[in-house]
Amino acid sequence: MLFVLLRLILWKHVIRFLSERSARVRGEMDNAEKARQDAEALRLKYDEKIGDIEARGQELMRESQQKANEESDRIIKETRDKAREMIDDAEARIAEEKEQALDDVQEEIAHLATNMAARILEREVSVADSAHAVDEFFRE
Repeated sequence: MLFVLLRLILWKHVIRFLSERSARVRGEMDNAEKARQDAEALRLKYDEKIGDIEARGQELMRESQQKANEESDRIIKETRDKAREMIDDAEARIAEEKEQALDDVQEEIAHLATNMAARILEREVSVADSAHAVDEFFRE
C-alpha cells in the first residue's frame, strides 16, 4: 500500500524529471552535433583557403622563377653584346694602329732609302743633283 501511495504521488514527478532530463540530454546532444558540423564546415573552409594560398604561393614562385630566368637571360645577352662591342672596338683600334705602324715603317724606309741614296750619290753626284733627285722622288 505504501508502495502504491508513493507511486501515485512520486510517479508523476519521477516521470517528469526523467522526461526533462531526457529532453535536456537530447538538446545537449543536438547542440554538440551542431557544433561538430559547424567545426567541420570551418575546417573545410580553412582547408580550401589553405589550398588556395598554397596554389597562389606556387604560382608566385613560378612567376618569380620565370622573371629571374628572363632577367638572367637579359643580363647574359647584354653582357655578350657589350663584350662583342669591346672586341669590335679593340679590333678596329688594332687595325688603325697596324695601319699607322705600316705608314710609319714605310715613311722610315723611305727616309732611310733616301739617306742611303744620298750617301751613295754624294760620292758620285753633287749636292744640287741629289736635292733635285729628292725633289723629283717626292713629287711622284
